[in-house]
Amino acid sequence: MGELRTRKRGKTWEYSFEGAKIGGKRKPVSKGGFRTKAEALAAGTQAKAEYDSAGRVFTPSNMSLSDYLDYWYKRYVTKLAANTQAGYERHIRLHIKPYLGHYRLSALEPHIIQNWIDDILFTQKEMSHQSMACIAGVLSGSLNYAVQPCRYLRNNPCDYVKIPDVAIDLETKKHTEYVCSKDDWEAIMAYFTSTPKHNHHYLTLLTGYHTGERIGEIYGTDLLQDYDPKKHTLSVNHQLQYEKKKLRYVNPKYDSFRTIRIDSILERAIKKELIERKRNMMRYGEYYLKTYMLPDKTIIQLSASNSVPDDWKEIYPLGVRENGKILTSVNAKHFSDIIKDKVGLPYFHPHCLRHTHGTILAENGASPKTIMERLGHKNIAVTLQRYVFNTDKMQQEAADLFERAIQ
Repeated sequence: MGELRTRKRGKTWEYSFEGAKIGGKRKPVSKGGFRTKAEALAAGTQAKAEYDSAGRVFTPSNMSLSDYLDYWYKRYVTKLAANTQAGYERHIRLHIKPYLGHYRLSALEPHIIQNWIDDILFTQKEMSHQSMACIAGVLSGSLNYAVQPCRYLRNNPCDYVKIPDVAIDLETKKHTEYVCSKDDWEAIMAYFTSTPKHNHHYLTLLTGYHTGERIGEIYGTDLLQDYDPKKHTLSVNHQLQYEKKKLRYVNPKYDSFRTIRIDSILERAIKKELIERKRNMMRYGEYYLKTYMLPDKTIIQLSASNSVPDDWKEIYPLGVRENGKILTSVNAKHFSDIIKDKVGLPYFHPHCLRHTHGTILAENGASPKTIMERLGHKNIAVTLQRYVFNTDKMQQEAADLFERAIQ
């Protein structure tokens, strides 16, 4: 390719260099508008290097894993859903780059990755097997891209790596697999229906128990759009998340859009909430906080006295306080702490409502496929392995079944 040139055009500077031949003639590559010759030269040097290496500013054999991950993130990850991008960025920044980022991409051998995994799981003991598998999955996915389509590596070193099982202590197991018994659930409901200062959590808890939705999906429910009183359904179209300190509606996990038929108990509660919300709007008047979704799906709240643009869509979040203030996943930690401290259920956590819903369905004969579709899993294995626990009722039914079979 030709050499890089700079020239002054009017009051600004321009760089140019010859590109590849098109139709037998070289096509120049140029860009102007730079304030100084030095700025034009610096920009031109980078542009020519990228052009000569087909968009890369590195030599694959010499670049670090850290630089490659930046390249992969820009070229591939930024095309994924926003919540997926955020998760990948966090894993790369907190766990992959600090330990492995300084290695050359071409020198990343399986034993190096295995040592990293073993160190985190057994020496530092700072995460579970499942969490480590998610992080290693991000690394493996990035290196698959380096193999194909990029051809920077001949094979993926992660293919030869194992994530060993980690012994789980009894208390952790009890917390992870906790399922609300009927008595536990009745105690939770009794507390939140009889304690006015906390009853704004009631509908969130009830929805989790009766639908098995993820907590972000519950808070992402718009009662104006997602509740259908004629079909008796709730649609899962969003989850509510913080992105760069702003609330936004993003796609459900795994893009698991779905419509869930609801029972009469939950539907009565939703109808009661809608009536009560209208009353609160009248009671608070101009001070009531209305919720709007902007065109980019950012969620904001303004007092009722404010006028808003026509393209702002008013929504009715499922979870709000009496004055309309929206509830988020931060509030889930609050009601979880209340249940542990006030109701006396130390193993409770918000996700256990999802476990409980799936397990109750399984205990009472619902097909695994039905449970999978209600919970929004990407495959049946997740439903069976993680959410349908081997409860006492299931054990007794197995024993009774065996006894009947041998008689």
